[in-house]
Formats: sequence, C-alpha cells, structure tokens
Amino acid sequence: MKSKRHNLVYDVSEQAPLWLAVVLGVQHVMLIYSEVTLLPVIMGRQAGAPEEQILFASGAAGIACGISTLIQVVRFGRFGSGYTLFMGSSAAYMAGSVAALKAGGFPLLATLGILVAPIEMLMASFLRFLRHIVTPAVGGTILLLVVLSLVPVGLYEWVGETHSAAHGSREHLIIGLSTMWILLGLSLFGTRSLRLWCPLLGLAGGLLVSWLTGLFSVEKLAAYPWIGPLPGSWPGYSLEPKPEYLPLLLTLAVLTVINGVQAIGNSMAVQTVSHRTSRRINYGVVQGTMYGDALGNIVSGLLGTVPNETYSENISALKITGAASRNIGICGGLLLMALPFSPKLSMAIVTLPTPIFGGFLLGLAAMMFPSGLELVFGQGITHRSGLLIGVSLCIGLLAESGKFFPGLFPISVSVFLNSGVASGGLTAVVLSFLFRLIELRGYAASLPAGLEHLPLLARHVEEAGTSLAIPPDQLVRLQLACEEIFVHISQKEEGGGNTKSLALRINEHEGDYRVEIIYGESLEEIRSIEMPRNLMVAGDVELEQMGLALFHKLVHDFHHLEISGRTYIWFKLGG
Repeated sequence: MKSKRHNLVYDVSEQAPLWLAVVLGVQHVMLIYSEVTLLPVIMGRQAGAPEEQILFASGAAGIACGISTLIQVVRFGRFGSGYTLFMGSSAAYMAGSVAALKAGGFPLLATLGILVAPIEMLMASFLRFLRHIVTPAVGGTILLLVVLSLVPVGLYEWVGETHSAAHGSREHLIIGLSTMWILLGLSLFGTRSLRLWCPLLGLAGGLLVSWLTGLFSVEKLAAYPWIGPLPGSWPGYSLEPKPEYLPLLLTLAVLTVINGVQAIGNSMAVQTVSHRTSRRINYGVVQGTMYGDALGNIVSGLLGTVPNETYSENISALKITGAASRNIGICGGLLLMALPFSPKLSMAIVTLPTPIFGGFLLGLAAMMFPSGLELVFGQGITHRSGLLIGVSLCIGLLAESGKFFPGLFPISVSVFLNSGVASGGLTAVVLSFLFRLIELRGYAASLPAGLEHLPLLARHVEEAGTSLAIPPDQLVRLQLACEEIFVHISQKEEGGGNTKSLALRINEHEGDYRVEIIYGESLEEIRSIEMPRNLMVAGDVELEQMGLALFHKLVHDFHHLEISGRTYIWFKLGG
C-alpha cells in the first residue's frame, strides 16, 4: 500500500501559483548563491589565478548553475531529472581544481572539466549493470555523508573565521541560534501553509538579529549598481597537451565518478520528497540526473568556471516547505542566471553575515537526515548492508575530520582522504561491488516468454534446486513465485508479435534464495498489488491480480526497477 505524505503542498507535477513560485525560487537561491559564487573565488585565490579570471569565473558560475538547474528541472530529452533539483559550484572538486588552477589557471581547469564530463554520461549509460551495486542503501549512505559534511561547514560559518575579530563571539552565537530555531521551530510546529515560508523566515530572523547587533549594514551596498556587466574576462581554453597535465586529468576523472555517485544519491532523495505517495525509485530519472549533471559540467567549462554538482541543501528545503513544483525550480534557475548581472543583489546575498548561513545549514542538515534514513532502511537492514553503511560512515567521518595523516599522501589520494563524501561514498560502492561478486555464483538461464513455455520454466527451477540444494518445501514456494511472475510477463506477450526472452537467475544470498528476472520491456508496477478486502464484491481486475497479491505473501525484499527500457524484478524467499 502506498503511504501518503500529508505535508506536501505541491507535488512535482503540480503548478504552484506564479507569485509563490517566484518567492520560493528566491528562497532556494538565497540558500546556495553565496556558495555558488564564492567557491570559484576561494579556489582561484588559493591557486594565485589572475584577478580578472577569478571575477569572471565567479559571475559565470551563477550563469552556468542557472542553465544546469533548468536542464535538470525541465529535462531536455534524456538530459535532466524532471524534478526541482538545483545545481551549484562543486566543493568536491576543490582539491583537484586548485591543483589544475596552479598548473594552468582557469583555461586548463575549463578544458579538463569538459574532457572528464563524458565519464558521468558513461556511468549513466551503464547504470543497469550497476543496479545491484548502486542500490538505495548506497544512495542513502551517500546522502547521509553529504549531511555529515554540512555539519563542520555550518559550524565554521556559525563561529566565524579563526582570525576574525568576531570569531566565537556572543553575537555570532545569538544570530546562528535565531536562524536555526526559527527554521526548525516553524518546520516542526508550524502549520502546513506556514512551513512554506520557514526557510525565508529563518533567514529574515537571522538578518534582523544581525542588524540589531550591528553585524549587517545596508549602507555598503549603495556603491554597487543594480545592473551591470560581468566583471573580469573570459579565460579561454588550454589546448596544449603536456605530460604533467595527465595526473590532473586522472584526479578530476576520479572525482567525476564520485560526483556521479553523489548525483545518484541526490536523485533518489529528490524523488522521495517530491510525490504525495511513496513510489519506487525511477532509475530513468537517476540516469537523466547524471546526464544533466555531466552536461552542466560541460556548460561550466565552456563558460570558463569551476565544475558543478547537484545540491542536496535544496532537497531538504523542498521537504521543509512541502513545495516541489517544477516551476519553483524554473524560477530559481532563471534567477541564478540573472543575479550575476545585478551587482547590488549579488552582493546583498554574498555579504550576509556568515552565522546566518551556519545556523541555516545546521538546521537543513537535521532536516535532511530522514531522507537518507528512508533510503537506507527502505528495504530493511541485513548483515551486509548494515556493515556497508557502518564502515562507509566511519570512513567518511574520519576523512571529514581532515586529521588522517595530513600531508603524507599525494594529491591524487588526498582528494579522497580530505572529503567524507568522496571517501565514504567510494567505500560504499566498493563494498557493494565486492558483495555482488560473492553473489554472482548461482544458477542462470534464458528462456522465451509465453504461457506455452511454463514447463520449460519449471524445468529450469528444478535444475536450480538441484544445483543449489534447495529443500523440497522451499523449492515448491520458489516454483510458485517464479511461475506467477512468468505468467504476468507472458500475459503482456499475448498478441504482441515477436516473443521476447527473459533471463532467470537464482542464487543464495545471506541465508535466503534470491531470484532475479530480467525482461526486455517495461512492465506495469506490481509492488502495490494487495488482496481484495472483500472477495464477494471484488472486481474482475482485482480477481485477476490475486495471484500477484499471494505472490507478495510468499516473498520479501521485493524490487521492481525499469532501467533503459528493461524491467528488472528480484525478490527473496526464506532459506
């Protein structure tokens, strides 16, 4: 039975009123704009890049992220998620980007960013082969790692820079607490309509306290014009191949893989908060997210700025407000593109006191945890999945501390050891891959679909029983479960012309028997089929589906995925 989310005001497919979409779009942009535009400045200054290139990269980042956000929200062909998923400058690329900037400035970084972007497209194309590796548990673990990575960032912004006069001051404490309390208080105890405004009210409350304590003043904004051109100059590209650039290319390539894994986690998360009823993860959306993410990095390279990534902060804002409408994302994307041409508005956002962002990020981190936990616990916890989650989170926390033998490793290794998302995410993927290698041993067969081939299916199941030494009582249950799915597929084949084959795989998995059936076309969702409440008044459709309803009583850990037009169904029976 599909569980309903009563706090969702606007589903992803519903249109919010234009005025509300504009206001909420502004709210989303206020949350991320400083990070979008300041990361290129931080990277450029660390590398000693020319000032005119740094200024241009900062403004171009807003334009690139606005274009990339529109790609994700609108979805052009296979590019984009079709959900309100924001894009922004990537902190995960920081170490590799700084090294590239030191070697060849923004021209080299832009060129390398374009060259490595297709790697994520390849990952998306072969996602069906990763279905047992990049699972919801892995995606949820990565999302939890993203949440944990926000905590030190939020704390640093809240306390203030170490050498600043206001570092650790009472004013910073009060401003951060005010922002966080308003955000969490309205989210937890406010009405459904009031929750729409809690991020904006949280920022406004923090801004008011900042003004009262003298940490924010509007007078300094008077020097900036309302409208103006992008500052600086476009850096161009570096087309001269040099051997010393190869390690940098490999470093950014590996970071692109990690960025792709993070995009998978964020794509799963945005799907869980954007519908009124819970749905299975749509891997077609995941693929579109990765394609859109890669295209966004190409756009960033063409504009001469730093690589971007999917932002998880906005996913939490979607959940808090209960508004996931696409036109909110469209308004936000257009605003991201417009702000670089308004120096006054850009500086108003960028110069907000850091304790406001600190308290806000910590509040968002608290609100994002449920989305990660929902993915992690959605299919239950087994010994292996629990171990995967625990080890990955521990390694991520260790890396996030920045104290694991700093300075001992080369740049190609330190990019992982300094990022909790990179190291913990890679650990989760590697462990999942190793578990999959262990599970590959078993029985596999291919047979044509069609009711006339039921005896052939029965023979294959019996052979699997002999090969795996399945007890007779379990073999009977296995026969019944496989036959029910086979009949469901065969009914689709009736009158369909050419008969398609399906693959059958049976193996032992943590004390259970796991069955996977792969079919070359899409099938209607069968996860939510239940027994009729009253057989006497049940309709023809309900009676026809009784076999599938009984099937769900026989099995557990049921999955039904569609990737690249193919259907993948797998389930377990108790061993």
